[in-house]
Amino acid sequence: MNLDSKLLMSLKKRSGNVVLRRELAGLGSSSHLSTALQHLVADGRLVRLGAGVYAKTSPDPEGKAQFAVGCDMLLREALGKLGVAVLDVTIQHENGRSVCLVDTGTSRISRKLGWGNIRVRYVGPHEKPQTGAAASLAADVDKLPTQNVGKFVEQLAQAYGIQYRRSGLDDFAEAVTRAAGDDVKLDLTGKLLVALKKHDRISGRQFARLMANHIREIKRVRPVRGLRNQGLPA
Repeated sequence: MNLDSKLLMSLKKRSGNVVLRRELAGLGSSSHLSTALQHLVADGRLVRLGAGVYAKTSPDPEGKAQFAVGCDMLLREALGKLGVAVLDVTIQHENGRSVCLVDTGTSRISRKLGWGNIRVRYVGPHEKPQTGAAASLAADVDKLPTQNVGKFVEQLAQAYGIQYRRSGLDDFAEAVTRAAGDDVKLDLTGKLLVALKKHDRISGRQFARLMANHIREIKRVRPVRGLRNQGLPA
């Protein structure tokens, strides 16, 4: 059995979503282990979060790495393995990139983490933002975006490491599109909203409002500010 196979088998036996390189040191020499890790990253089985820190993934039909959990849970687990307690994770967007603001309290950490279009920044409680993509998902659905909704949803899904997979929620989503007066198949934004709802990143009301606003934006119809009392789940 070559080292790639041994490494993959070792990863499958391990619980959790994050693995440190030092935990794999016994599988082979440093240079051979580096090569095997690179192979699994290329195959979509791992994503490098930072120096010596990897997240287990599975390739989607296009071969792209897909996380089992969102970036907030990945960061909590990764930093926990490094001995750092995470108090909170807030996601915002800056210059087209998703930024994870990690509150580590009084703990100091110099380990740089980040992957794909995700940046990680360590902050104290006094530095936590009051705005951003995550904070904008307020209980008041009237405050959700009515313009560039598709981009907003795409960035939100990317920040949480979520991708679309068909599920029973598609029927609910299609019912919402009909309620908005548009009986069409889901586009990418609709599919990502389904995935966000499935992973409990947005509520039923947020899901319904974002879907309706997106449809109305596409049709260039002025968004309706009220979508209440429609029997939609919270």
